[in-house]
Amino acid sequence: MLAPIGGVFHLTIELNDCLIEKLTLEKFCLSIDTKHKIFANLDQLTRQLDYKLDYFVVFSSVICGKGNGGQSNYAFGNSMCERICEERRRDGLHGLAIQYGPIGDVGVLESSQQFIQFTTMRKQRINSSCDVLDKLLSIKQPVVTSYINVVISGKESGNKKSRVIAELWRALGIDRAVTPNHLTLGEIGLESMVAVELQQELEREWNINLTLNHVTGITIGMLKDYEVGSLGNMKKHMDSLKLARNNLLKQKFVIPTKTYNRLNAVTTGRPVYLMPTILLNFTMFEHLAQSLNRPIVGLNWTREMSKLTTIKELNQYFIKLLKQLEPNGGYDVVGYLDGAITCSKLLLKGMADKAVIIDVLSDERFNGDQLSEEDLLVFTIKILFSEMPDSIREKIVRDLKKETDTKARIRVVTKEFVELVGKGLVAPDIDEIFAILLARLRMLLSYRAEKRKELSNRLKITTGNKWSKLVGKLIMIKPFLLDNVVDVDELIGKSRDAYLLPAAQDGNNSNDNIEVAIINSIPNLDQMNAEMNEKVLAALI
Repeated sequence: MLAPIGGVFHLTIELNDCLIEKLTLEKFCLSIDTKHKIFANLDQLTRQLDYKLDYFVVFSSVICGKGNGGQSNYAFGNSMCERICEERRRDGLHGLAIQYGPIGDVGVLESSQQFIQFTTMRKQRINSSCDVLDKLLSIKQPVVTSYINVVISGKESGNKKSRVIAELWRALGIDRAVTPNHLTLGEIGLESMVAVELQQELEREWNINLTLNHVTGITIGMLKDYEVGSLGNMKKHMDSLKLARNNLLKQKFVIPTKTYNRLNAVTTGRPVYLMPTILLNFTMFEHLAQSLNRPIVGLNWTREMSKLTTIKELNQYFIKLLKQLEPNGGYDVVGYLDGAITCSKLLLKGMADKAVIIDVLSDERFNGDQLSEEDLLVFTIKILFSEMPDSIREKIVRDLKKETDTKARIRVVTKEFVELVGKGLVAPDIDEIFAILLARLRMLLSYRAEKRKELSNRLKITTGNKWSKLVGKLIMIKPFLLDNVVDVDELIGKSRDAYLLPAAQDGNNSNDNIEVAIINSIPNLDQMNAEMNEKVLAALI
C-alpha cells in the first residue's frame, strides 16, 4: 500500500502464506509470481516518481531464512523479493525485507497452535511486530529477521515419538478424549507446517517415503495407539500404503486408441481374446500373456465405444469385431463384469470354443439390480484396490456422501488415488476412465434387470438345454475368501444368477455344465492376480 503519512511516504505489502504440498511447475510459479512480480512492478513504478520513497518494506518470512519442508516455492518467492530490497539499497534507495516468524493475531496462524516445525519459536503478537518495524526502519541492512525465541529449560520427558505426538495434540487444538478415532488428520485440518515433523518421524520409523498427503490419511485412533507404543494399526496403515501405491503405479490410466492389442509375440495356435478390463489396460494379464504359448489379444475399450448405451449393443460390437478378426471362429474368450455376458453370448452362438469368466461380483449389494452411484464407486474401489488403507477408503466414502454430482463423485475417488501415489502415476484419463466404468456397471445392472423379467420358466428351461450341450466349455473363476462362507454352493449359485447362467443341474455338480474354480487365498492383490492367472492358464491349456 502506497500512502503519505505525516508527510512521509510508506510502501508496505504483507506476503501471504501459501502452503503447497505437491508442487508442479505451474503451482510453483503461481506462488512466486504473486510475490515477485508485484514487488518488481512496484519497485520500477516507484523509481519513476518525482521523489524518493522514505520506506520500501517487504514482509518476508523466517521460512525464507531458515527453510521449511513443503514450502520451497513460498521461501523462493520471498527470497526474490529480498533481492529487490538489496538491489534498491545498492542503488541508494530504501529497501527493507523483514523475515517475520509466526504472527499470532492475524493471518494463517490466527487462533491456531499449528506450528511445531520451529520448536523454539513462539507466536509474535501483531502489536509487537509493529513495534519492531519502527525500530527496523532505521537499520541499514536490507534483510533482517524478527521472531520470538523461547529458551527451553530442563530436560524433556518421554521419548521422541511421544514428544512428537504430544506436540501434535497441542498443535491441533483438539480434545483427543472426545475426538472420534476414525477422523483423519486431513479432515481435522492439518496444515503442512504441522505435518512435516510427523512425516519425518514416520519415515524414519517405517523406512518409507511419505508425502504430506499420506500423513493426512492417518487417523486420530492410530495416533493414540502410536503415542503409547502400540504400533499395530500404524504398521498396518503403512504396509497398506506401500502395497496400494505399488499397485497403482503398475496401472496406466490411458484410454486406448486402437481396437485391440497383441499382448505377446506368439502367432500360431488357437487365439485367446480378452474382453476390456475395468481400468482399460491388461496389466493383470501380463503373466498369462507370457506363459501361454498361444496368441493373446486384448480387445480395447476406445472412446468411440462410449456411444454404446446397452449390453445388447456392446455384444453386437464385439460379435462384429471378432467376425472380422476370426471369420472362421476357433478361439477362446476371457472376460468379467460386462465382458462376462459377452463371453457367454459368443459361446452360445458357437463363435468361441471356450469361455472363461472371472467373477468379481462378490459384494452382496451387487445381487440387486438397483445400486446408487455411491455404491458403484465403493464397489469399484473394493475390487480394484483392496489393499488401500481402510482410513483412506472410509474417508472416500464419507466424502462421496457430500457430493450430488457424478463428476464431483468421480473426482473424489480419482483425486485420492492421484494424491496417494504422487507424480509417478500415469493418469491423464483417470476421470474419464472412471466415468466409463460407471456407465458400464449401469448397463450391466439394467441388462440384468431386464433379462430377469424376460426369463419365464419355459425360457429358463430352453436356456438350460442350450447350456447342457456346452459341458466343459464355460469355466468360472471366483476370487473370494471363503473364511466366513457357510454355504459354498449357495455362493456359487448367486454367482451364476449374477451372470444369468443356469443353476446347477439337479445339484449334481459332477455333470454340471459350468466348471467353477475358487481362489480361496487373497493375502494381497499381487498374489491373488498370480493365482488367478494360473487358474485361467489351466483352463485354457
